[in-house]
Amino acid sequence: MAEERQNLHFGAIAIKLGFTTLERVDECVRLQERMKQMGVAPQKLGQIMVAKGYLSEEQVREIFKAQGIQGGHTHIVGYKILGKIGQGAMGSIYKALQISMDRVVAIKVLAARYAQNEQFRERFLREARAVARLNHPNIIQGYDVGESNGVHYFAMEYVDGPTIGELLKRGGALDEKRALDIVVQISRALNHAYQNGIIHRDIKPDNIIRTRDGVAKLCDLGLAKIASDGLSEAPAGTRPGASMGTPYYISPEQARGEPDVDTRSDLYSLGASFYHMVVGDVPFPAETAAVVISKHLTEPLTPPRQRNALVSPAMDYVICKMMEKAREDRYQTPGELLRDLETVATGGVPDGFQRQIEARSATAPKLRRSRFLRPGRRFRRR
Repeated sequence: MAEERQNLHFGAIAIKLGFTTLERVDECVRLQERMKQMGVAPQKLGQIMVAKGYLSEEQVREIFKAQGIQGGHTHIVGYKILGKIGQGAMGSIYKALQISMDRVVAIKVLAARYAQNEQFRERFLREARAVARLNHPNIIQGYDVGESNGVHYFAMEYVDGPTIGELLKRGGALDEKRALDIVVQISRALNHAYQNGIIHRDIKPDNIIRTRDGVAKLCDLGLAKIASDGLSEAPAGTRPGASMGTPYYISPEQARGEPDVDTRSDLYSLGASFYHMVVGDVPFPAETAAVVISKHLTEPLTPPRQRNALVSPAMDYVICKMMEKAREDRYQTPGELLRDLETVATGGVPDGFQRQIEARSATAPKLRRSRFLRPGRRFRRR
């Protein structure tokens, strides 16, 4: 069926460009069918039309490129497509063999409706450039980017494992130790990105993959912003004031469409993902994206410990701080967050939480020590 669709698409483009006629296309398609019936490996439609003298090699290349731009094929020079493994906001993701390196990779192919738009092509290339700037064990590694036969593609490391989103859908909340391990690893990834001037802007469970060896990897930098001189550039393809990200995990400043989002926005989104991991539900559940976003902006956060009593007090403190509505009240850098996470992982208490405990103790009302509450005093019967 896929081959038939490609033939129809190829033929339609050839006719539209004025290179041939419907009758000649039909004749070559019938010839291709007869070859199949005779048990002979059929040639591609373009090859048959060249052999018949109906098209030139140059015309075939032009048709093939136009077909790729319109989503009519996924033939990429140097790669053998093994199968489709996912669908993203901007295109499809395929498992493929990179022939020159003899290695399996993941290839993201820009959807046809975006490939014809210069702004979306730039955004696609920006992801590749962002990934190329990063080299960290907790970030998917980028290998190659380009255009082949009208197809815009980005080849990257293939990870054989589920996303955290898939794990949550299968079994609900993760145990605290497992969730903490994942978030520590992604915090290290964000720290590396922060040091290289990259802001992810779409941290969520579906963008975190866990390998079979337990390594968590951050992927999909399609909404990444590249910081310059400490400020974030407005990326091509993004309207000023437009909110980016995924509603369930979006930071308040992203929801407001503020142009100067920074690493603290990623820390909020990671906090919302962390919340989902330990509670088994998103921080602000609602029927529509608009209501979810409104809650991120205005509704107080229900601490995760109130929704799952198994969440430890120290973990509760860290998640709530990550998800403070005002970014100046959150952790200011991934490194600062990492220190607290590693403290919790070793059974310690973060300094901020300790100060919070001491402040509560200092302001708590003290009981008056009456003579009946003195140690050792007994009541006498009258």
